[in-house]
Amino acid sequence: MLSKKFPSRDQVLAVVTLIMVIGSLTLAVIDEKSRPPFLDLTKFAIGTYIGLLIPRSKSSDV
Repeated sequence: MLSKKFPSRDQVLAVVTLIMVIGSLTLAVIDEKSRPPFLDLTKFAIGTYIGLLIPRSKSSDV
C-alpha cells in the first residue's frame, strides 16, 4: 500500500541547498543594500552541503 520510495537524505539536502542558493542570490540581486549578507548565506549553504557530503571516518581516533 505504501510502495512509494522516499528520496534519500542526499537528494533532500541537494534540493534544500539549491532552493536556498537560488533564493539568496535572487534577494541579493533585488536588494543591493543587503547584498553581502545574502552572498555570505549562499557561501555558507554551499560549504555546508559540501561538508555534509564528505564521508565520516569509521575509526574512533578522536
